Amino acid sequence: MKSIESSTAINLRTIRYRLANDFQLAIVTFLGTIVLVGITPFTILRGLNAQWGGLAIDLLIQCGILGSMLRAWLTGDAHGPSIFLAYFIGVTATSAVYILGAPGVYWFYPAVVANFFLVDRRRALVIALLSLTTVLVGGGFAASLTDAASFFVTALVSALLTYAFAYRTAMQRTQLETLATKDALTGAFNRRSLLDELERARKTVIREQRSYGILVLDLDLFKSINDQHGHAAGDLVLIEFARLLEQHIRKDDRLFRYGGEEFVVLVQQITEESLRSMAEHLRSVTEQQIHTPDGKPVTTSIGGALLSPGEAVEAWFARADAALYSAKNAGRNRVLIALDNRISPEKQGS
Repeated sequence: MKSIESSTAINLRTIRYRLANDFQLAIVTFLGTIVLVGITPFTILRGLNAQWGGLAIDLLIQCGILGSMLRAWLTGDAHGPSIFLAYFIGVTATSAVYILGAPGVYWFYPAVVANFFLVDRRRALVIALLSLTTVLVGGGFAASLTDAASFFVTALVSALLTYAFAYRTAMQRTQLETLATKDALTGAFNRRSLLDELERARKTVIREQRSYGILVLDLDLFKSINDQHGHAAGDLVLIEFARLLEQHIRKDDRLFRYGGEEFVVLVQQITEESLRSMAEHLRSVTEQQIHTPDGKPVTTSIGGALLSPGEAVEAWFARADAALYSAKNAGRNRVLIALDNRISPEKQGS
């Protein structure tokens, strides 16, 4: 009995976790459940009243929605089922108007709205317009001209208002994602994003045998810039430094602000020598192009490390960070690359 209860508890925790962390799966499940619960009473009534056409539509809708939900849960991919479900709802809503007549119109409006939650707003609007056009051009809505015009206008307005809502929601979601992953001052990815990317790189190395390296960069004597010129000047140096790094790393490389004046560059498809060369280039251009308000060059110390097979993310970062502090202790404005548990010969700037 205890094992059954424990298994049930684990399954419930798994379901809650998946619903909380997979937005699209949650939408498919939520909308699907609402539709299934809402349609079931009508399915029963139509069966009791021998309304076979309506019964067939209800059963078809229920089977399509239930099948999409099951596929999303079993495969772990809700994207495909969402697209199928959006077109399926559009077709069945149109068919309902043809078969049921005026009562079918009541199902057309929630179908239009639901699709904006399932797929991107442009696709949902296209489905709504195609369905609406099919109903009107095909003569599916047998009513007076005034009623047909009212149906067309109200359905179109519903689609456009939902489109506007979906557009605003998408903008807000993008802004929230930016706030969650980007550093507000420099625009570089933040520390939280770094930890996620390092773990993703570790898994990629195991799966695809791809090489990854990291460079940890720290501006030398940065506190003195704040003390002598103020925090606004220090912030400007950080912004210029981040912008310079973005300009001089490769397209597929990622820049992160780890904290304070410390930045991290995640590099893929890299060798030890090319990682060292990149670090030396970044050290050099920083010294040449970043200056304090009184014209003195700003320098950076850099530590780096390649990810070793089977190495934990924490150990990988710790090796690069140790190389950075060795560069700092050796006189700053240097590049040191960690080789397993050793530090490579240093390179010092002019």
